[in-house]
Amino acid sequence: ALGVDGLYGPAVNIHRNVLNGRNFEYYSEDPVLAGIMCAYHVMGAKEQGVLAYIKHIGPNESDSGRNGAYKWLTEQSLREIYLKPFELAVKEGGANAMMSSFNRIGKVWAGGSYELLTEILRNEWGFEGMVITDYGTASYMYSDQMIRAGGDLALFQDRQPSVSGRMVSPSHRYALRQATKNILY
Repeated sequence: ALGVDGLYGPAVNIHRNVLNGRNFEYYSEDPVLAGIMCAYHVMGAKEQGVLAYIKHIGPNESDSGRNGAYKWLTEQSLREIYLKPFELAVKEGGANAMMSSFNRIGKVWAGGSYELLTEILRNEWGFEGMVITDYGTASYMYSDQMIRAGGDLALFQDRQPSVSGRMVSPSHRYALRQATKNILY
């Protein structure tokens, strides 16, 4: 109705397990190959006026049991294996839409990770655009955490008590304004 089209994809998570129920959706076990293929997919979508929400940013290499799964890994493996395709999609393909993942990096939900969504994605890689969450109703996903971390749009029912009727802090108001800017960008 508004003339804006979006694609929940491509998915550039890595083939790490042959039993992963979503390997058909992912490009490769090689992060550089996956990133280059994704970059061209994004460029083609943008030429047609379509936003490609690259998914699922973070180490998300399994489908069953992924809700809230704790992923313990080194920063080197996070950057060189799991985040490399996303980095290439941003830097080479000009990606301007992302989808965060359900799982946790260490103990922090990926969709609520300031280090991932703001420090790496936006500040380090220069991403300008919007980040949406994956769709779900997990008890550990909170819109306030997501928006303060650099996410912009929650595709879940928030189980956290509503902020309506309460005083909204200046930092929350700032995060909402920033998310609005990112979505409109």
